This record gives sequence, C-alpha cells and structure tokens, in this order.
Amino acid sequence: MSRAFVKESDSAAAGSPVDRFYQSVLGLNDLARALIAKRQQQAWLQASDQIEQARDAARQALGAESYREIFESAAERAGDPPQSPTWWAAGDAAIALAARRRLSREQFAVLVGPLSVALPWLKDAGSPT
Repeated sequence: MSRAFVKESDSAAAGSPVDRFYQSVLGLNDLARALIAKRQQQAWLQASDQIEQARDAARQALGAESYREIFESAAERAGDPPQSPTWWAAGDAAIALAARRRLSREQFAVLVGPLSVALPWLKDAGSPT
C-alpha cells in the first residue's frame, strides 16, 4: 500500500480505493481466486456485450495507453496466468476504479462484479463520495 495514503499502523481498509484494491489483490487466496474465476466466466457468458461496452467506455475515459497500463498492472499483480478469468477480473476492476467517476453505475458494476465476490467493498467504490 502506498505510504502516501497510509500510516504504518493503518489497517488494510485505510487509504484510497486504489490502494485498497492493490493490497487486496495481492492478498487473494486460492479459494477467492476460484470463486472470482467462476464469477468472471459466468459474467462473460451472460453479459459479454455489456462488459465490452464498459471496457470501451473506460478506454475512452482513461486513454488507450493509461487503460493498458492500469489493466496490465492489476492483472499481473493478481498472480494468475495471462488471459485467465482472474487475470481478466483484476484488470477489469482496476480500470473501473480508475475511471469510476466517468463510468455509469452499470458499467462500473459489470466490471467490478466478478472481483467483488472476494472484495465486497468494491461495489461501493464507484458511488459518489
């Protein structure tokens, strides 16, 4: 977690949503990964068009280069093989967090949904503060 946002004694719930996200992704256990993978696969089968539209909206909001860097950084930190369901879920959630003020609630929800089964606070991260 970035020292810019937290003190040594702060819990994992402290700091910005982005800091919380990266700390949480690093701490995923095997059970959480399996649940995330299952939810990502289900989401893709049921709403691939909505996921693609949300990804496009995030790409437009962030710019192609930032989008790619944010997605890849999160996906790599998830620790799963490239193109795996958990890799996609972590990347999608990261871009949703980065673009959260410029995405609709539905777009945000479809991108963070699979990862929010392990990180339930993600559902509220897109709400205006």
